[in-house]
Amino acid sequence: MTDIDVPQVADPEVAAIVRAEVEGRWPDDVSGLDELVRYGLMPFGKMMGPWLVIRSSLAVGGDIATVLPAAVALECVQVGAMMHDDIIDSDPERRSKAAAHTVFGESAAIVGGDGLFFHGFAALAECHDAGAPPARVAQALAVLSKAGVRIGDAALSEIRMSRGICSVEEYLSMIADKSGALLWMACGVGATLGGADDRCLGALSEYSDQLGIAYQIRDDLMAYDGTRAGKPNVSDVRNGRPTLPVLLAHERASAQQQRRIERLLADTSVPVDTRYEAMVELVDAYEGTEAAREVSHRHVRLATTALEGLPPGIHRDALADLTVPGRLV
Repeated sequence: MTDIDVPQVADPEVAAIVRAEVEGRWPDDVSGLDELVRYGLMPFGKMMGPWLVIRSSLAVGGDIATVLPAAVALECVQVGAMMHDDIIDSDPERRSKAAAHTVFGESAAIVGGDGLFFHGFAALAECHDAGAPPARVAQALAVLSKAGVRIGDAALSEIRMSRGICSVEEYLSMIADKSGALLWMACGVGATLGGADDRCLGALSEYSDQLGIAYQIRDDLMAYDGTRAGKPNVSDVRNGRPTLPVLLAHERASAQQQRRIERLLADTSVPVDTRYEAMVELVDAYEGTEAAREVSHRHVRLATTALEGLPPGIHRDALADLTVPGRLV
């Protein structure tokens, strides 16, 4: 295993701007609910949401000052969701530190996640004061809300898929709604605030869906390719989640080994490290990692093609840079 996470998405300039904004809102001496909010937000992760908000806005003619509060909003909403996810998944670690629920307790962490959501809504509303027309702010709020509902529906589907095998097609559809919508939340909010037309919004919608699928597959692969993800690599096996490398290995396995994979997902009595090691061996034996990576790259190519619907320029190029293997996927 390595201690290297996926590289931070945000370039130094954007990272510095967003970091200063967050630290100004939640200095290190905050208390009460804000203490949990700050704990969740820092240290910063990939900063993917804020960066996508800003780059998507710039790609359609917007400006940083108008969308900066929205960049903070996306980080708040997405971190709030992760705080809740860690409770659902019983994961003790996030961003290479103790998860909020292990430090403050589950009840407090649930409230902390809720607080992050509402701080996010409040920050998005500030875009009006920053120069965004009221109609665009309202449209951006609709994008954020609809994407959130889509993510929630996918999260419920994922929970119901646990402890069993589903088809690859079902899984890809679920992660398009889970991770694709997560990226669309950022791209759609930024582009809407920047004044995007329907063509640009459609291009970014397709881009975010395809890149989101590839991004989730990359996350799936971390449990099997030796990369440390900032959270336990045993998490998916512990929770019986049938990720893409497992599903592709299952498709290729003999009937006997298929049943073994199914038992590993369903079993809760055998120690998780033992189950994880056995699953790694099976995924490796049936080349699930290599096959999943090929699927990821196929969706990356579709994401790149989708960007042709945006005006050419440095900001479209920056969005395309996320589709380069090793950058985000």
